[in-house]
Amino acid sequence: MSPKPYRLVRKCEVTAILILYGYPNLIPEVEAGICPVLSHMWLDSEINAGSGSNAASASTSAASSSGSSKKGKRSEFEKKLGQYFIQRIESGSSAVYGHSFREANKAVLRYGLRRTLDHIRLTGRFPC
Repeated sequence: MSPKPYRLVRKCEVTAILILYGYPNLIPEVEAGICPVLSHMWLDSEINAGSGSNAASASTSAASSSGSSKKGKRSEFEKKLGQYFIQRIESGSSAVYGHSFREANKAVLRYGLRRTLDHIRLTGRFPC
């Protein structure tokens, strides 16, 4: 019996971005702010993956240097769905999540993701 070639397909989907370790005793506002910033950045990178465009959003271009996704070009539906979730994150009206996202995003845009995370690790707060 001769083995036939086959392709192993692994499908992983991001359903949440959580802080699992390394940032003990975060105040809820910091945790509630930095997680949606990372979600926002991930969504933005997925929408722009394979588009051939260098026009990424301000938060992604200021904060990341990641390459494109290996998934290829996004369909219009996927792009619109991603944009919908980005808009929901940006326009959040919750006192904790909406305000905290805007504070965290402001810090990431000003200082970059690495410096913001380092500052959070050292002080437990967003940089001013």
